[in-house]
Amino acid sequence: MQVMPSENGTRLRTVTRRQALAAIAAGSSVAIAGCGALGSDGDTTIVASGSNTVAPITQEAAENFENEYDDDVSIEVDPQGTGAGFAEFCQGNSDIQSASRAILDDEQDTCDANDIEAVDFSIGQDTLAVGVHADNDWCDEITLDELNQIWDFESDVEQWSDVRDDWPDEDIFLHARDDASGTFDYFTEAINGEVARIRDNYSATSQTDEIWDAVSDNEYAMGWGGVGHMNEQMADGADLKPVEVESDNPEYEGEFFPPEEEYIEEGQYSPLARPLFFFVNTASLEERPKLLGDFARYYINNQLEFAPAVGFFESPPEWISENHDVLDAILDELGVADELTIEREDP
Repeated sequence: MQVMPSENGTRLRTVTRRQALAAIAAGSSVAIAGCGALGSDGDTTIVASGSNTVAPITQEAAENFENEYDDDVSIEVDPQGTGAGFAEFCQGNSDIQSASRAILDDEQDTCDANDIEAVDFSIGQDTLAVGVHADNDWCDEITLDELNQIWDFESDVEQWSDVRDDWPDEDIFLHARDDASGTFDYFTEAINGEVARIRDNYSATSQTDEIWDAVSDNEYAMGWGGVGHMNEQMADGADLKPVEVESDNPEYEGEFFPPEEEYIEEGQYSPLARPLFFFVNTASLEERPKLLGDFARYYINNQLEFAPAVGFFESPPEWISENHDVLDAILDELGVADELTIEREDP
């Protein structure tokens, strides 16, 4: 595990997502050193529920936070999935919610019913890749309409030739995330127009690595999932390749792009590039501003470093200022702005 200094001296570790998730699974409670100002809040534990995808970024923020403080603080990162995390968060059982998608209407209704105000901050970008076997020499690019034909509810696509006449008369074997995942929610809405709208005869799993393992074992398979996992397996020699996907960005109408950093950060690889979030429970923030407010401020200040450190993509720099503006407005509304010890840092 390599340790790199950041521009502001904060310790950053370059790790893969699988390494990060393995570390979280081994011990979800991270001991954080904190100053007396934090301890004066009383309760010095932050509970962070939510996304398996975003958990490594939150874990990275938590571990780096320890360099700034002296007294013991505990940040418990519990990556049970975006949907399951919101079930906890909207009942008031967690302070921070990592999420790989925006909050859904029914989740917001649950929060409202429990007087939970959830405020989101965009802290990085991930992208979903459509992948096929490395020996697949016919599907190098695919339109959004063709993806919809393949994956939509009650799809009649059974063979590759059902999509394009010149593709093989061979059964298409489909692999993707299951319905407990925020990744599933994002893909189904982006491609099929509605969350959870998808054919039911595909191989579903909660583990992205299992998707790419299955695709790499079958020349006639197709799957979708996080590009970071795909890249890691390709680096390890897996027989995979990403498919270039049609852009829905009006500036690039009719063009196809691979899930690569330059196209993600500049907006061409859309709609399958997605923002990643953490949410804050404002009641927790009001009760413990020195603890939760400082952690949120620290997370935002350093988000351009935390996401890439665990294999994700930077957010646009302007997101940092937007996040700070949102946090400042909440702190002012709650009357606790003067209690934070960490100052705002804009790019």
